[in-house]
Amino acid sequence: MKREETLRVQIGSVGIGGDCPVSVESMGRIHPSRIENCLTEIGAAACAGSEIFRIAVPDNTALSGLIEVKKKTPLPLIADIHFRPDIALQAARAGIDGIRINPGTFKDSGKYDQLIDIMHDNQQVLRLGANTGSLPPHHRQKERVKALFESITEALELPEKKGFRQIILSAKSTDIDETIQIYDWLAHSFPYPLHVGLTEAGEGTEGIVKSVIALGCILQKGLGNNIRVSLTSSDPVLESRVAVQILKSLGLRSKGIEVISCPTCARTKGDVVSFVREIKKEIASIHSPKPLKLAIMGCEVNGPGEAREADIGLAFGKSTALFFVRGKVVKTVQQQNALLELLDMLNSMIRKNA
Repeated sequence: MKREETLRVQIGSVGIGGDCPVSVESMGRIHPSRIENCLTEIGAAACAGSEIFRIAVPDNTALSGLIEVKKKTPLPLIADIHFRPDIALQAARAGIDGIRINPGTFKDSGKYDQLIDIMHDNQQVLRLGANTGSLPPHHRQKERVKALFESITEALELPEKKGFRQIILSAKSTDIDETIQIYDWLAHSFPYPLHVGLTEAGEGTEGIVKSVIALGCILQKGLGNNIRVSLTSSDPVLESRVAVQILKSLGLRSKGIEVISCPTCARTKGDVVSFVREIKKEIASIHSPKPLKLAIMGCEVNGPGEAREADIGLAFGKSTALFFVRGKVVKTVQQQNALLELLDMLNSMIRKNA
């Protein structure tokens, strides 16, 4: 898939834009003053596939915690700051990797000028993130996509005047069509990398479906350099997993294990649903630096035939499990031994590919 060309920025150890792969961002739920809890949350998100972590910083207590979290975090951090330009300045001075500000809630032009200077000197990344729920007052009566675009355009005037280019743009709506349209406008108007997401998508299936449609359409056009799936959930693990799966499904994720499985029917000869759940739990802690495709099929009709492109797979027989590697049958075991056998084969293949 051809990607839209953008500038490249560096946030901590992660490159965004240019020829860098599309990365996954997630956002914390825990107040950063709870330092150890916050670090646990970041670790869980990282295990689920996140590469960048964003934390809301509403007050000075949160800022103090964030600075301590920064010392131990495995992921680059973005401080998400609204209404408090003073905290944005302090976060930048403290060396936080990136600062996200919203043109509708950052209302001090003098401190904005100072922020750009600090971030320019420190080579930090500024994310300008507009949102339909918090547009600047003078844009609120306009058509929403136009208002989003103009608020970003205005916010870019100062950093561009100062020659600051370490910028990521985002402009989010709760509406799928509006979200797709605004990212088209941004991509064709500015050279900066784009953080893509659908804001306030909702909970569970509803939020996942809406996010998949919006992000899938945008990414399929070659747009977007960093994504977040915004779900109503108690932690960032699910949103991280969904984001990773979107990238895998579009061929944009070049590492990890992808599981494909049949939908089951009356021909099914094994408990595919339970087996898939078990194998997903087991592989969550397995790191594969190269992409691997794993197929779980309920009978000989779908596997290995329909899953011949899988690196490793199994198809259930009456009491057995038939193993195949890239379409070639390699062994048959009893179903009760299938899980351990599959894990052994996966680990062996990962070692060979390392």
